[in-house]
Amino acid sequence: MARIHKASGVREHDLIARAKVLRGSVDPLLPRLGPDCPRDRFDRRREELEEVRAARDDDRRLERLSRWGDPLARAYAGLLKYYLDPKNPSVVTFSLPNGEVSYAPFARTDREAEVAVQQSDHPDRLLIGYLDWARKGLHFFATRKILFCSGLNADPPPEFRAEKVAELPYRLTENLAQHRFECVHLQSGEPRPFLEVGWPGGTTRFRVCRRCVKGDRHLLASLSDGAAGPDPSSDFPVAAELNVRCRGGADCAHASLPPLSKGSRRDYELGRLADEGLLDAFVAEVARRVERSGRTTLIAGGDCYGSAVGPFLDALSPTPVERRALEAVLTAWEGPFEVDEASASRALEKLWTDHAETIVRTIVPDPEEARRLIDESRASPGRIAELLKRAERSSEERELLGTLPRYSRLAAEAAWVDRVARAFRTHQEAGAERTIVQTLPNVGKERGLAFAFLLALGRDGAHAWQFSPTEREFGASLKGHAHELLTAPASRYHDALDRLLQAAGVADWGQSAPETA
Repeated sequence: MARIHKASGVREHDLIARAKVLRGSVDPLLPRLGPDCPRDRFDRRREELEEVRAARDDDRRLERLSRWGDPLARAYAGLLKYYLDPKNPSVVTFSLPNGEVSYAPFARTDREAEVAVQQSDHPDRLLIGYLDWARKGLHFFATRKILFCSGLNADPPPEFRAEKVAELPYRLTENLAQHRFECVHLQSGEPRPFLEVGWPGGTTRFRVCRRCVKGDRHLLASLSDGAAGPDPSSDFPVAAELNVRCRGGADCAHASLPPLSKGSRRDYELGRLADEGLLDAFVAEVARRVERSGRTTLIAGGDCYGSAVGPFLDALSPTPVERRALEAVLTAWEGPFEVDEASASRALEKLWTDHAETIVRTIVPDPEEARRLIDESRASPGRIAELLKRAERSSEERELLGTLPRYSRLAAEAAWVDRVARAFRTHQEAGAERTIVQTLPNVGKERGLAFAFLLALGRDGAHAWQFSPTEREFGASLKGHAHELLTAPASRYHDALDRLLQAAGVADWGQSAPETA
């Protein structure tokens, strides 16, 4: 809808300044013609414009010329007439796809011609006056300084192509061998969905992946702004590709994917969708098609493995615990499952919300412990892989310690020795050393036993200063028994513990717990 208001003083001054320039020459109203451009039509327009210019001081003749003839010539006559009697004019504003434009209605002609004449010092505004000719087959290109016409040839002038490449809304690199510009991810061969805008006249294409596209940018508009031709969709064809490497065979849903839908393409061409919105719409279209196929379709980092769980998991490079957890869920999976990066942790994070219990129970058989881990994961959703590793380690420790004898009553010295020995089983030398240092009493036989363990572990040098000569001598006499306890298999653990305590003078040190059914 057009809006009418009075012109400001600045606007009046601009109109007078442009009219003064056009009184001297009609050249600013005509494009620069390429070698393949038919000249007859432009010559006729020039003749009509020159007729108007010849009457530039004749108010009454300009009035008549502003009512008939070529639309641009009528608008030209109206502006020159205004120059002779510059009264405060009304200004009309209307919307175009790339913004609003305004003009003063001086002639009985179309608004596009008025805009072209009154703003002829802007090539993109002058272009508006030639849109009707573009619809009939001619190609026009407006650079920052000049409007070009290449006639029926869609090839742009070098100046226009250079400006468009310099003003791209993304940082793209030209691939000369493939005749295209592409983002860094596509250039490195990453299989990501991408938007492509072709430019046959410019003998190139422009590709931007889903990771790079933005919701406030429009690649098609950036390239086509300033260009006009009979079929814009052919001059700048738009496409989108999922860019998936399908390894699922001929029956896989990804083996044959449909192109971008006409509706999404049309919404993009009309500016209803930006770059990000178009790619999101396309990916959603493909996802619905894959889901409707009813087939298991596993995708990781742009590679499709169909229903082959094994190769899919291999691609994720999981740890043994991660593989067990993923197998527990995906072996019976139906439909599509995709992770944008080939990472086991990303796959687990995506599955966690709906399959946490299945994942945890493959590692932790204890229901209470499993529930505790699930609750903890909700507080730290980004640490699922870490939690699973910790759960596996805890489960392995419980399994390992479960093979050792259990005791219902232990003397203080025996309880301390048993604690150090079990720490060695679960956390090796470092764990045993840490337990010794952290729990070492100030007095008692435990101190001599502690030095015996440190000697057996080869860690005595750093701690010898904490022990008296008597404690070190006592510990040295027990070193062999301490080493035997640390290395004894589970079946001989009790006997090795007894020998060490007996040698240390702890006779009645405890008893085994009764077996449970």
